[in-house]
Amino acid sequence: MRYEGALEKLRARGLKVNPERFLAEFDRMSRIGWVEGYGMNRLALSENHVAIRMDLMEQLKALGAKVKVDEAGNIIAELGEQGEAIAVGSHLDSVPGGGRFDGAYGVIAGLEVLRTIKESNVRLRHRLVLIDFNNEEGSRWSPPLLGSGLSCGVYTRDFVYSRVDRNGVRFEDALRNTGFMGSPENNISFNPPRFYVELHIEQGPELYSKGYDIGIPQGIVGIRVVELAFRGSQDHASSPLWARRDALTGLVIVKNKLEEYALERVDKLRVTIGRVNVEPNVANVVPGEVRFTVDIRSYDPNIIDETVKYIVENGEDVARRRGLDFEHRDLWYIERTLFDTQVVKTIEEACEELEFKCLKTWSWAGHDAQNMARVSRTGMIFIPSVNGRSHSKDEYSRDEDLVKGLLVLLNVVLALDSS
Repeated sequence: MRYEGALEKLRARGLKVNPERFLAEFDRMSRIGWVEGYGMNRLALSENHVAIRMDLMEQLKALGAKVKVDEAGNIIAELGEQGEAIAVGSHLDSVPGGGRFDGAYGVIAGLEVLRTIKESNVRLRHRLVLIDFNNEEGSRWSPPLLGSGLSCGVYTRDFVYSRVDRNGVRFEDALRNTGFMGSPENNISFNPPRFYVELHIEQGPELYSKGYDIGIPQGIVGIRVVELAFRGSQDHASSPLWARRDALTGLVIVKNKLEEYALERVDKLRVTIGRVNVEPNVANVVPGEVRFTVDIRSYDPNIIDETVKYIVENGEDVARRRGLDFEHRDLWYIERTLFDTQVVKTIEEACEELEFKCLKTWSWAGHDAQNMARVSRTGMIFIPSVNGRSHSKDEYSRDEDLVKGLLVLLNVVLALDSS
């Protein structure tokens, strides 16, 4: 364990930090919904999701926190009666077959911060708030970040409530049936905290591979998703290659060129072809149409624009040379989010005080923090993901890293309280 020095510094300030209790509680709570050999089964407002949320609320009430629910089903718990608020939190829902750490780590660590401050009799100038956001992943209802989006005023109530899952269940009905239909007066946009800090696993390999203790995102990258389609001629598998207008060839050529392009910009760009539809998708038929998406991510908007231009130019070139029809369209675009410079600096100083090796970085995944940044001064804290794995049953972060993140979060909350 490489956090003893940091732990001693915090305990010397009268803080009753208990890493063993935190790790035991994280292990217990994060296994709610865990299925051996499969991974996490905790979709938003499912039976397992409701179970862990009820567990959380019971513990919060035992601490003396005021627990309320907003109209998106977000859980908002407050300690203290006066002053502006400092909020921490994340989410407890998961992707199908995901890991135990994504989201849940930030909520359970936030609970431990509240417990530590309460037990240490620390008198804060701010109210301390823990938020568990609903449907962050978007695995049951699309798009992602619905809970924070509604509560922060990004989405309307009508839009969010009308979302339907694969089984035809409306978001509104699930809220009502599970008892998480809260009040709009509790929405974050009506009473935003002064600061919001989200602790999360990195969901990437940088911290782990480079030996850093903590990552400090400067913001969340922009994401643009485009859809491309090639149309050729459906034909029999017996046709000679020179006679074919194979739509799938267009995808293969574009994918190869795009990967080479992205590898040359590996620190600035991520591209993913994640959804492919081939028609007629039969073993002995030359594809007549292929339609696919490209997810483009960068912290530089110009790089995103340049990548789209590169993709389109290559698509047009392939279509011309192979006798195919080509079309493209934008599906959606989320602009990058820049975090508050004071919060980022406070996190950096908190790491330095605890003698943790930190790296300024970017978040390549979306988080509720990007919606919170619209209403609060926001920042994030990352801990290493072993081998960068996430959204997988193999997702894992070491105990010592879990504790380091907790200690940094606690130190940041106390520093922001004095600012």
